[in-house]
Amino acid sequence: MRAAILILAHKNVWQLEKLVKRLSQDFDIYIHADAKWDLNTALFKDYKNVFFVKRHSVNWGSYIQILATIELFKASFACDYDYYLLISGHDLPIKSNAFIKEFITANKDMSFVNSELMPKKEWAGQGGGFDRLHYYFGIDFRNNLAGILKRKALSFTQRIQLKYGLKRKLYPIKYYGGWNWVNLNRPAMQYLIQFLAENPAFQRSFKYTYCADEIWLQTILMNSSLPIVNDNLRFTAWEEHASHPKTLLSTDLDALKLSEGIFARKFDAETDKDIINTVYKMTE
Repeated sequence: MRAAILILAHKNVWQLEKLVKRLSQDFDIYIHADAKWDLNTALFKDYKNVFFVKRHSVNWGSYIQILATIELFKASFACDYDYYLLISGHDLPIKSNAFIKEFITANKDMSFVNSELMPKKEWAGQGGGFDRLHYYFGIDFRNNLAGILKRKALSFTQRIQLKYGLKRKLYPIKYYGGWNWVNLNRPAMQYLIQFLAENPAFQRSFKYTYCADEIWLQTILMNSSLPIVNDNLRFTAWEEHASHPKTLLSTDLDALKLSEGIFARKFDAETDKDIINTVYKMTE
C-alpha cells in the first residue's frame, strides 16, 4: 500500500518541518507552499520522498486554492499511489503512522469525504452554498492598481446581480458541499483527474467564486458511483458563528485522545506550541 500525504501550507516552517519529519517516515509527501510565503525549500533537501509542486499565491476562499489542490493531485497521481490524504500544514496526525497505514490498507476500497447535497444546512446564510457560486467575488487579485480595479469591477457586478436577481449559470450537475480535507483511494483520484480533463468548463466555472474549494471536489465525486464514506476523519472544533475552526489548545487534549479521526485541525505553534509537542509524543 503506497500512500501520499498532500499538504497545503502557508506559514510556520517549524510546524511544517515537524509534520514532514513524522509523516515522511512512512509516506511520500507533496507540498504546495503558498507563493506569498518566503519559505526556503532547501530546508527539506535531505528528505528524498518530499516533493514541492508549482506554487500559487493563494487567497483564502479563492479559486486559486482549488488550483493549488489540483497541483497536488496531479503531481501525486502521476506517481500512481494507492491512497492520497489531503491535509493542511496546520494539521497534526492524532494517530501513529502505523495506525494510519493499517487503516487505509483495511479501507483501501473506499474513500472518506465529508459531503452533503446542496443546499447545505450549515450554509443556510449563503443560500445553502449556492450564493458562493451564483455571484461574482473578487478575491483572486493582487494588491496593486490592476488588482484593485478588478476587485472593484467584480464588486460592482455583484451589486448589479443582487439588485436585479441575476445569477451565474451553473454547470448541469448536482452540487455537493463539505470540508475540503479528504482521503481518496486510487479509483477516486483517477476519476477526479479524468473528470477534470474531460470537463474543463466545470473547473473554469469556479473562477471568481467564494470558498468553492468546499464544493468542487464533492460535486465531482458524489455524482459518481464510487464507494465514499461521509466522514473526512478529522477532529475539528468549531465555535459558534465562526468561519474558521478553533485553534486547538492544550485544554483540548482529552478530546483529541477520544477522537476516532486520524488527523486534527487546526494547530498554531505561535498560539500553543506545547499541544503540538504533546500530540507528537502521544502518537509515536
